Amino acid sequence: MVADYRLKSAILLAALMAVGLAHAQGKALYRWVDEKGQVHYGDKVPPTDSKRGRESINANGLVTKVVPRELTGAELEQAQARRAAEKSAEEAHQQRIVYDRYLLQSFSSVADLQSAREERLSALDARLGLAQAAVLENEKTLADLRARTPGKPPTGPLKQQIETFENSLIDNIQAVRKLRDERDSTATKYTADIERFKALRAGTIRQGG
Repeated sequence: MVADYRLKSAILLAALMAVGLAHAQGKALYRWVDEKGQVHYGDKVPPTDSKRGRESINANGLVTKVVPRELTGAELEQAQARRAAEKSAEEAHQQRIVYDRYLLQSFSSVADLQSAREERLSALDARLGLAQAAVLENEKTLADLRARTPGKPPTGPLKQQIETFENSLIDNIQAVRKLRDERDSTATKYTADIERFKALRAGTIRQGG
């Protein structure tokens, strides 16, 4: 206990002397801690400790400026990832505010939203029906073309026709899949919009919350 007190007193005395000497010579004074945890004072920080951070000390021994230690590569990556996540979260929050405002300004009731949903789904159903009809027509035409050369592969113009309708069939099948996906996502979106609209109007959530 006595030894610790004497050590601390010696460090404090050395610090005060260093402060007085540095400022008497018109030099800046720094305090830093080395890799072993030892506290140092001086007008220059050695290169080996320059990345560990330091404090500037005035003539009264008070800290006037703190320079944090340099971050490691891993710490820099973590900091960048954290800033990116914070930025993304803030952007998402602002987007929710804008969308909530759109919901409240564009629809006066849940019934309005339900009507818009049915209108949109009906339009998608009509497009889906046309695409499905095109698939059936392609399949029928291909069956007729292939039946013209039973037992042997088609050649010449007939082969080109079959390839054209095969490509058309692929395109129409893909169109059907995309329209089904769009219909499902649209229905899901409107369901979420209706629930959020209810919550916003009821005041259970705030805009952007």
